[in-house]
Amino acid sequence: MTFPYILSVLFCGLQLASALPASKRAGSADINHVIQHTHEDSYYVRGNPSIYARGASSCTPLTLEQVKALPGWSKIQQYATNTYGDGGVNIVVNPPEYPNAPATVCLQDGPIPIKLQGPPSCTTNSGEIGGTITGTTGSYQLSFQQGYSNSATWTVTQESSLAVGVTVSATIGIPEVADVSTSISATTTLTNSLSKSFTTTVDNQQTQTMSVNTVDGKPCKGTVRLFTLSGRRRGDRDTEFTLQMTTKTCNAQGTGSARYVASGYVWFNYDDARPPKSDPNGGKHFKYAVDIASVLTNIDDRSSSMTFSGAMQIRQILMPSAPRD
Repeated sequence: MTFPYILSVLFCGLQLASALPASKRAGSADINHVIQHTHEDSYYVRGNPSIYARGASSCTPLTLEQVKALPGWSKIQQYATNTYGDGGVNIVVNPPEYPNAPATVCLQDGPIPIKLQGPPSCTTNSGEIGGTITGTTGSYQLSFQQGYSNSATWTVTQESSLAVGVTVSATIGIPEVADVSTSISATTTLTNSLSKSFTTTVDNQQTQTMSVNTVDGKPCKGTVRLFTLSGRRRGDRDTEFTLQMTTKTCNAQGTGSARYVASGYVWFNYDDARPPKSDPNGGKHFKYAVDIASVLTNIDDRSSSMTFSGAMQIRQILMPSAPRD
């Protein structure tokens, strides 16, 4: 005696397309020239630096020692001399009396890209899940996972000279690997310290349900493109169903480079009040703030990179397609 079954696949909220967190960037805004006369505490802020929207957790205050270690520090010094003159001066950053003119170091905007080192190593395995229907008619539901996951452990191989030892939030851009996953992003925290490790995890697996109904007197066998669902009579009243699925696992090596960028103000506090050299008849001030990004227009002059490397494991349970006769 043979019988058919009615096969229906219920896609319960399947969504394998990755939702990449967008990196938002604000438009530039002008900071007006600020002049404040308070006797020896007078100061002058020059320039119209650009302000970018950043998460606070991706930035940290810049220290004077770090400023002086910037590749372009000599250009900042030369700019101050050419603009305000030489003489006795005390150089500071982040003075508490001027919280609106800070100096910070931040991770560069956007995901940190991972570069694959050589081809990935992949294996493919098949597995089965199934169940039994008792009687000549009935139904059974099979639940299974499908989609992909990516897990990785990374280790800092070179620390940046900026923000040493500081932990910040970062977005890691993970590339497509062997057609197993699309390009995705993962949010993590990383510490700028040699040999420190951090992890990234992406899990885009979904639980799916397949319903099988048997009808007396019809053949009981069906196939779909990427897996096979077969049914056979066991005894006079029982029917056994098996779902065969394929899992692909890939291991890949990768490296990344996170750039730390300095921005904000360096304060030159002179022993005597003076006007800018370009305006000798202008107002005299003791304190002048130099915008780092305005002087060091080449980002290489005000940044330092941290590098890391590690291994990723990507696992994919193949997507079923529609049934076919």
